[in-house]
Amino acid sequence: MQTQMRRISFALVGYGRFGKHHANILHHHPNAVVEVICETDHIALQQARFDFPEAKIYTEPFKMLQEINVDVVSVVSPEDTHASIVRAALNNGFHVFCEKPLATQLADAKELVILAREQELKLRVGYILRYEPRHRVLKQHIAADKLGELARIRAKRDISRTWFETYGYRVHSAYETLIHDIDLILWLSQQRCQTVSAWGGYLLGYDVPETLIIVLEMEKGTLCTLESSWLVPSGAPANIFGWEDSSDAGKGVVDASLEVVGTKGSSFLKTYEPSLTINDAQGSYHPDLAFWPQIDGRTTGALREEIWDFIQELLGESYAQVDSLEDAIHVQEICEAVVESEKSGQKVNIG
Repeated sequence: MQTQMRRISFALVGYGRFGKHHANILHHHPNAVVEVICETDHIALQQARFDFPEAKIYTEPFKMLQEINVDVVSVVSPEDTHASIVRAALNNGFHVFCEKPLATQLADAKELVILAREQELKLRVGYILRYEPRHRVLKQHIAADKLGELARIRAKRDISRTWFETYGYRVHSAYETLIHDIDLILWLSQQRCQTVSAWGGYLLGYDVPETLIIVLEMEKGTLCTLESSWLVPSGAPANIFGWEDSSDAGKGVVDASLEVVGTKGSSFLKTYEPSLTINDAQGSYHPDLAFWPQIDGRTTGALREEIWDFIQELLGESYAQVDSLEDAIHVQEICEAVVESEKSGQKVNIG
C-alpha cells in the first residue's frame, strides 16, 4: 500500500521578482504547496492571482499571519520589513525562510533567533552563495587544507547605477550585496571578525554610499577586503534580468568576483561567469546560469538548491547543513559595525 506523501504548505510574503522565483520553485517541489500569497503592489497582486488561482491572496501581512494555517512563511519583502514580519510569523507558530538580511538592526536579529529557538521553530536566512556548486567546492578545498592558512580574501561587486537610482534609498548598501560576501567570508574561513574599517563614497548624492570599501581583520589573522560600487553604466552587457521589477525591463549587471589566498595555494572565482553570450537586436548579454536561471519555465540553480534543502530539513530528511544562525547574527554585527565605521571614519572593534 502506497503511503501518502507529506505536504509542506507555504505562505509567501512578497511577489516581486524574487518572490516569483520562490513561488515557482515551491510549485515544482513534490512536497510543497503555495497556499497563501501576500503582496501590496497591485500589478504584482494580479499576477499572483493569475499564477496561483487556488491560493488565498492577502494585501496585509499581519492580518494574513493571524488568519492562515500553513507550515512555513517565506519572507521576500523589502529589507526593512523583514524583522517585523518574521517576528509575527514566529509568534504565530510558523517556520520561516527569510531572504537576507534577517533584519536591519542587530538587536532585532538577535531577538528573532532567540524567539525561533524558544518556539522550537526552524528559521533559515537566505545566503544563497552557500548553495552554489563552485562555492561549495571551494569550501571543501579550504576545509581539506588544500590552500593552507588563509592569508587574504578579496570580494568585489560592481553593480548597475540604474538599480541604485531606483532603490538606493531603501537600506544602507552594506546590507544589499556585500552582505553576501561577508557571510561567505565567515563560512569559508570559520573565523570571527575582530575589527571593521569602512569607507563610503557619495558621488550620486544619496543618504547611503554607492561606493563602499570594507576591511575585516579576522581572529586568526586573515585580512579581508570587500569592495562595491553601483556605477556600472547602462550599456554594459547585462547578466541579471528583472531586478526589483515584475518584468524583464530591469536588466543590469552584477560584476562580482572572489579571491582567496592561503599559505599553500590560492583560488579565484568569477561569481557570475559569462560563459554564455547572447547577441540580439537589444545588444549583448550574459544570462545567469548559476543562481536562479529559468529553464523550461522552472527556476533552477542555487536558489532552488537552497529552498529545496530547507524543505528537506522540514521533512526531517538529510540536508546540507551549511546554514548557520550564529553566522547570520555575526553578519549583522559586522554590517552594523560597517555602518558605524563608514559614518565615523574610525575602526570598530567587535565583541
